[in-house]
Amino acid sequence: MSEQPKRQKAFDYYVEEVTDTVTRYLLNANGALFVFENVPARVNRVTGEQLFAPATVRRIQQIAMSTQKPDRIVQAKVYDWQRAA
Repeated sequence: MSEQPKRQKAFDYYVEEVTDTVTRYLLNANGALFVFENVPARVNRVTGEQLFAPATVRRIQQIAMSTQKPDRIVQAKVYDWQRAA
């Protein structure tokens, strides 16, 4: 009887490499886009997935809804993928 080859898991290539860093957080609230820079996060270096602490997200939401003046204001172009592609 011949030996069956071992089945590899679908995600054998995936190794979780998470690093603590700062990144950008985009929040769309009530039709307004808010950009937060230098936000602490854990970022998976393999997948790019960003993980934010719940307390950080709550504070971001509080700041966005407050009257706190932003450090700067930027303009952004908006495209509808369905029409642009």
